[in-house]
Amino acid sequence: MASRGKPNLWRYWGYGVLAVLLLSLGSNAFGPGVYAVLVGLLILFVLFQAPVYCGAINRKRGGVVEFCRNNSTGLVLGCHLRQHKWQKFGRDWWSLGWREKSKGIWTGASAKLATVSGVVGTVTGIIGVFK
Repeated sequence: MASRGKPNLWRYWGYGVLAVLLLSLGSNAFGPGVYAVLVGLLILFVLFQAPVYCGAINRKRGGVVEFCRNNSTGLVLGCHLRQHKWQKFGRDWWSLGWREKSKGIWTGASAKLATVSGVVGTVTGIIGVFK
């Protein structure tokens, strides 16, 4: 078990999957099935385990929407607050425009890294499957 002062590197396992995808793209190391499994693992990591900000809606004041800045896991799940756990798929999420919906995936460096990793990994996996 990791101590409190040191970061737990296991939280970032998905970035290792991304590295394997990127490094194996130029070679014939894996077959299409392995690429599909790696992309699936990467998508699961980005959506449900990547360390990011919550991004759930705290309140709406006029045209301004305030988002939660608590730490969360994954781009889909919310923070420790029960109301935020699945709020992104609730009534408030469906009533927002695309600008407000996608704002949560760009709330900080960790969310940007998770989003870009998911996109790059998916594109790399698709290229690997069809090469």
